[in-house]
Amino acid sequence: MPAAASKIVPTYPKHPKFENYSRILPGEERIHESVLVPEGKLLKGPADESVKTLFDLLQRGIRVSGNGEFVGERKGPNKEYTWLRYQQMATNSQLIGSGLIALGVKPSAESRVGIAGINSSEYLTATFALVSYSMINVPLYQNYKFEALIEIVNNCELEVIFCDNLERALTFQNASSKMPSLKKIIIFHTDKPLFANGKTNKGAVELIEWDYLLKLGENNLSPVSPPEPDDVYIICNTSGTTGRPKGVQLSHKAILTAMGGLYHQWCIDPNCMIFDKDDIYLSFLSPAHVYEQLMQAFIIYNGAKLGLYSGNIGKLLDDMQILKPTIVSLVPRLLNKFHDSIWAKVLQANWIKRILFRFAINAKIRHLKQGNLSYNTFWDRWILNPIRRMFGGNLRLVTSGGAPITAKVMNFSKIIYGAPLVEGYGQSECSAAGTVSMISDTGNGHVGGPAAWAQVKLSDVEELNYFSADDKGEVCFRGSAVMSGYFREPELTAKAIDSDGWLHTGDIGYAWVTVISKICDYCNSVKNLKFKYIFHTITFRQWLPNGSLRIIDRKNNFFKLAQGDFVSPEQVENVYSQHELVNQIFVDGKTTESFLIAIIVVNDKALEAELGKPSNSRYKALVDKEPDFLDNQYD
Repeated sequence: MPAAASKIVPTYPKHPKFENYSRILPGEERIHESVLVPEGKLLKGPADESVKTLFDLLQRGIRVSGNGEFVGERKGPNKEYTWLRYQQMATNSQLIGSGLIALGVKPSAESRVGIAGINSSEYLTATFALVSYSMINVPLYQNYKFEALIEIVNNCELEVIFCDNLERALTFQNASSKMPSLKKIIIFHTDKPLFANGKTNKGAVELIEWDYLLKLGENNLSPVSPPEPDDVYIICNTSGTTGRPKGVQLSHKAILTAMGGLYHQWCIDPNCMIFDKDDIYLSFLSPAHVYEQLMQAFIIYNGAKLGLYSGNIGKLLDDMQILKPTIVSLVPRLLNKFHDSIWAKVLQANWIKRILFRFAINAKIRHLKQGNLSYNTFWDRWILNPIRRMFGGNLRLVTSGGAPITAKVMNFSKIIYGAPLVEGYGQSECSAAGTVSMISDTGNGHVGGPAAWAQVKLSDVEELNYFSADDKGEVCFRGSAVMSGYFREPELTAKAIDSDGWLHTGDIGYAWVTVISKICDYCNSVKNLKFKYIFHTITFRQWLPNGSLRIIDRKNNFFKLAQGDFVSPEQVENVYSQHELVNQIFVDGKTTESFLIAIIVVNDKALEAELGKPSNSRYKALVDKEPDFLDNQYD
């Protein structure tokens, strides 16, 4: 077990109180920049100027860690973590890269290779193998529909892909007639050999074992051929929810600039948090997401350890208790799940424990409102620390992004984890981190201020009557972390990035928001759980007084009801999805009607617990339950 696993961090270092996240530049566009950089001196890379590509990043990791432990997996005899060191990762990456060259892949920025699988040491090795020889990484996200993966393979003309298991490899092989470019599939390491000679060429696509490729590279070792900073590092394809997948091209410079923005926000001030080789990051989010790519780069930059989850999200807490991470990235859905499950256990405890827990939470919330981030109070030591051990007991930083977090869950999470919870906002097109909150910020309801690399402005959205002159509009980014463009999609690229270099996100930002559950005059039955009559009226001001930004929705996710009100269905869904009875919800409406409709998948277990017993009439009984969870959603 690594040394840091026993390092308890019960308190959090004090930070200088900040007044503003951003400044406004002169001019009508009201462009915002981070106050953490001098005006006009935006970051164009990490603080360490020797790190210009991800190849350099791994070399820095070797250096600052002293060739320390890098990637950990639960492969020990008792499912404990075993570790691969930084230098071994570099060595294996050269072997795998040399093996690819021996198979005929050219070491150039024109070669694209796919990777399909969950987090593993082989996935990281394959990633750095491509980096070592200037090849482009094309993640094939396992949650995409297979038809979308076929389209990605064909669009990128992938000849070689890596797969994490035989089953996935056979799925690609069996569909090879739909992917004429695909020639070879490399299968990650398995405990037992799969083929007699380490490979098989049955069918149109050759299957090759990982160990065979390692040996091939060892026998045909090629000198590394590192990329240039502006070379494309990765093509991250969007999910295609608004159309077919689009390949977002991010250069080495873009990813490292965005990572440098995180480092600048969290580490650059001597009074702020210091990360080093003793830190441990739990990696479970898919590396197909730029958000996870960014966090992994941050860990490597600091020479820290990257512990991989066991592959089963249902055993994530078990992984955390074994690994004892100091840093973790949690998506809002998990934050909500942990919040609900902890409260469920508390409510099942005896009355003394329930009262003490409520006292502890209320006391800590008062501390947060006072700007106090201490985690060494009476309540921490006697009430909260036992709960924190569920998450390993060592957390120093929790990050989140991808969706809004309610104030209730945000405050609860900061208290329960015993660590600051920071939010970021961005999209693949701007390397995932266009705005970032500060570690010392005890507030909530925003996504931080501009990252140190970014200029941020708001552009007019005339169809919604939002104009930048009124500090209302679509969020736009400009800076070195913005994508190179969509792969082979010049028209879409020109639509997303204007002639002045501004990336248009399609998201609406604002400062002050009033959200009112408004009921149609003829429908006062809101107390019945008939979701179709509730909608939100939203007013916007763009920037909070401290220069941070709030995000409400996608601009194309608004529509107008018959009475003239604009509605954000996602906001309605976010509110109702907080209720334990709601498993999934879809909200829609028509411009000819004055109300919304919703399709709801009910959580059967929660409903049966609510009613006391299973019943064929339970859905009828449900509408008689008052949705009191709405009462304090927007206090």
